Amino acid sequence: MIAIVNISTHGFPIGWNEYELRINEKVIATFRHKREEGLTKCLELAAAAAEKAKWEQAREMIEALRAPNV
Repeated sequence: MIAIVNISTHGFPIGWNEYELRINEKVIATFRHKREEGLTKCLELAAAAAEKAKWEQAREMIEALRAPNV
């Protein structure tokens, strides 16, 4: 299951809100979105956050492989 979950604590129907992008129960990324910009923009931001998280994970894996073995 893919879910975009509003995790904002203020509960306002407009303005900036914080979201988590989840696959099953795992949080993949977080991002901010203005609700009045609509669903299309929210989905675009979620996709961009997922892409950024993917490359960050790849970078971390490469760095781990480069680290000297202790």
